Amino acid sequence: VFNGEIYNYRELRQELGTENFQTSTDSEVILLGYEKWGEKVLDHLIGMFAFAIWDPQERRLFAARDRFGIKPFYFTSSNGVFRFASEAKALLPFLPTIDFSENGLSDYLTLQLPLAQTTLFKGIEQLQPAHMLSFNLGGSDLDIKRYWEVSYERDFENDEEHFFEKLKSTLVESVDIHTRSDVPIGGYVSGGVDSSLISIMAAEGNEDYLGFVGKF
Repeated sequence: VFNGEIYNYRELRQELGTENFQTSTDSEVILLGYEKWGEKVLDHLIGMFAFAIWDPQERRLFAARDRFGIKPFYFTSSNGVFRFASEAKALLPFLPTIDFSENGLSDYLTLQLPLAQTTLFKGIEQLQPAHMLSFNLGGSDLDIKRYWEVSYERDFENDEEHFFEKLKSTLVESVDIHTRSDVPIGGYVSGGVDSSLISIMAAEGNEDYLGFVGKF
């Protein structure tokens, strides 16, 4: 079960061997990647995603959420039964009682979102960004762990020009890989520096790109 998009699926298809694929979808690279690398497939994926894979040999469910939590993943587990969905309300019918979480509500009223694994409902949790989980059939415990976190090293050796070119090349690469599409794409921008810059970069060399300006 896969919700999202893998931006670097073309590169992964080449690395995994195009002859091994039955489709041209980005979904299939997750399966073949898991078959080859196991949990380490997450180190190869660039994209926004929430997915779950049933491993019949290990009799284990393996699931993960993208690094920044763009795609949602909610779950509930009780009496050896594990259920998951992209919306919390889909899990409400499986709860013994529907009660709100005091911590979740307090977080929401203060910060406009529940923190960590908390949700607005008791008994329903969310898989945190950059985390993966596994659930063995017949087991009683979930194994949840982080697979990635932001890290950086200070660089005092290079000058301003170096960092300018590094930032520019990173932005170009990111915009290029995000705008891969089989159909014309467009951008709805607010007129700010960030969205305008991305729209300009996306339009360079892309005759099918459509730009829109609006206020949010």
